[in-house]
Amino acid sequence: MKLIKMSIVFGSLLIVMGCGGSGTPVSVNYAPELSNQYGLSLIGADTINSAGYTGSGIKVAVVDTGIDSSHSEFSGRTIYGTDFGGSTNGYADDEDGHGTHVASIIGANKDAVGMRGVAYDATLYSYRVANDSGTLSGLNSDSKKATVFNQHVTDNIRVSNNSWGSSATATSYSEATLRWLYPNTISALRRAQQNGTVFVFSAGNDGKYNAQLIGGLPYRITELANEWLTVVAVGSNLQETDYTSRCGVAADFCVTAPGGGDDQSADGIYAAQANGTYVRYSGTSMAAPHVSGVVATTMQQFPSLTAAQIVTRVKDTATYVGLTGNIIGCTVSTCTTAQMEAIFGHGLVSSAASTSLISSAGYSINGKVYSDNNLNVSVKKLYVVSGLSSSTREAIGSARTAVFDSFDGATFNVPVKEVFDTVSHPKLSTIGYARNQPSLTSETLNSQSYGLRHINTDKFNLYMTSSSDPVSLAASSLWGDDAGFMPKPSFVSPNLTNQVEIAMLDGAHLALRPFAQYSGSNDISLSGYGMNVSLTPNKNLAFYGAVAVSEGDFNLGATASSTPVSRGFKSIDFGGNISFSESLGLMVRSSLNKLEDTGAGTNYWGMNGTSFSQAVLGLQVDLKGPKFTIGAYQPSQYNSGNMSLLMASGRNSDGQVSYQNSSFDIKGEATFGAFVSASIPFSYKDSNYGDIDVSFQQSPYDHSKIGRASLSLNYTF
Repeated sequence: MKLIKMSIVFGSLLIVMGCGGSGTPVSVNYAPELSNQYGLSLIGADTINSAGYTGSGIKVAVVDTGIDSSHSEFSGRTIYGTDFGGSTNGYADDEDGHGTHVASIIGANKDAVGMRGVAYDATLYSYRVANDSGTLSGLNSDSKKATVFNQHVTDNIRVSNNSWGSSATATSYSEATLRWLYPNTISALRRAQQNGTVFVFSAGNDGKYNAQLIGGLPYRITELANEWLTVVAVGSNLQETDYTSRCGVAADFCVTAPGGGDDQSADGIYAAQANGTYVRYSGTSMAAPHVSGVVATTMQQFPSLTAAQIVTRVKDTATYVGLTGNIIGCTVSTCTTAQMEAIFGHGLVSSAASTSLISSAGYSINGKVYSDNNLNVSVKKLYVVSGLSSSTREAIGSARTAVFDSFDGATFNVPVKEVFDTVSHPKLSTIGYARNQPSLTSETLNSQSYGLRHINTDKFNLYMTSSSDPVSLAASSLWGDDAGFMPKPSFVSPNLTNQVEIAMLDGAHLALRPFAQYSGSNDISLSGYGMNVSLTPNKNLAFYGAVAVSEGDFNLGATASSTPVSRGFKSIDFGGNISFSESLGLMVRSSLNKLEDTGAGTNYWGMNGTSFSQAVLGLQVDLKGPKFTIGAYQPSQYNSGNMSLLMASGRNSDGQVSYQNSSFDIKGEATFGAFVSASIPFSYKDSNYGDIDVSFQQSPYDHSKIGRASLSLNYTF
């Protein structure tokens, strides 16, 4: 075995000093330490660090000459570990300096001094395998190697950096020979992988066409390949260095990272030296810890992914862009994929890419990450409840939920607006004159018609009404053709319902009519009850009111295929007509409704203490034939209460999705639009054949647009 490093060239010691009075904020400039270690920018480390992924909570073992824990780059940190080399001072010291340099590339502090690591919050373990003279005595036998790798299981190591190797290459021995030479090592490596460890090895500094023997071990021992990465080096210009061994036969599990250029004094990787200073080294020993840092930050972001899935992410997001070979100048545009693979493996690693969405984002409502039923949110979105104010929809959209990369199920927390349609406004219902069609069955009534029969006997008056709008059914018999001006809720499905009213009092000035509502024609079931009241002080003034307890089918589903939920609601409907003359009048009507509470699900919104309302104001002109109404309307809108949904919050390693109850307060807004409606008789030769109805409605959400326009011919046969 030999330690892979180059000769030492000391860099300058960077000291940053400053002062500030008590209570004076001090601005810390982290840019110099970032630029001092150019490898960080080449692999996009700052991008993922800025997103909050810094290796926190990830245990990284540095199998090397030790770590100088007294160096300022590890100040405030506890370095754990084990001494396998029989040194005098133990694992927290490093007489050689190689291990300290490697460890700082992985995890040096972000402290605005010197340089910093790729995963500067990782938990470092010093697995010192060198004695005082720097000889790797802890790795000089099969059993000793096995002891080191078994310790990975004991310490639950997630990433193992191995910047050491052999002068032999991956093709030097057959599989049978390797299994005979290293049976305990292979078993220990595999146990560690099965426990969740990713092994990162340097490819070697011998300039060979194949990676060194230990780094390329999975070429022969194939069960080790899935949780293994071998690393070749490029300089700051992304050109293959003279010293680096190539991936060769290890290409399937090999990647590229900055390792310092051939001119080490100018282009080496600037990192910590064991004596408290800094130094530039070049070698695949420096390339490997860049990759270990990438693996650690990727693991932090995706704790539910397996070690093999993490490795696949790192490999599949690596790129050949910008890489150049050093013999014939291979680039992605001048050489074949096979030629690039032989040199660079999968290409240059990128922490920014490995922690980004690789494929499409899927949202799960059935509790499974891997499901054909998951929604591809880039193609189609889920729904929020219709009838919410803009501020409520914005509040929902700014919350966060989990989506899962279809590539491997990796979890991403994204704004809800990327999953749910929080922008689209509800479809408006037509406002206009309603039509009484008593001869039709309730099944044929549409949203702009109602069926009313008035049965007058010697003892009582009976009113039988049918409507497809359960919200305004109670008062339909009071309002007649004006019933069509009340905006119909976009979030309540048409539900053909019948109502029977008995006139308890039906005087010229006051009428009291209790009623009962029922649905179905064969199997009749009670669905509501209440009282209608009309007060007519004189022929020019009339007031109408209704109090009801009813049922409706509310659209609370988050998917297009969701079935409306039948819920009860209480309503107060009131308004009146004022006649200024025989041809001119004013109509005003509003309704306040309180919805029965309903629980939240993964694909159904829950409602608690929720109310909704609608209103209309219209100036009416009746020309004893043509009729016109112009006015303003408030569309049906939820205006108070609370709504909730079980939104995806993450997943476990088995692919089961976890959900959290996300709750939102409903805020009402004054939202009005103008409208004009007309009903014009259609006659020919003194015969009336029906009516032409016209309606134009201004969008209440964008006053510069027409929200709805309709033209209909009501033909009498």
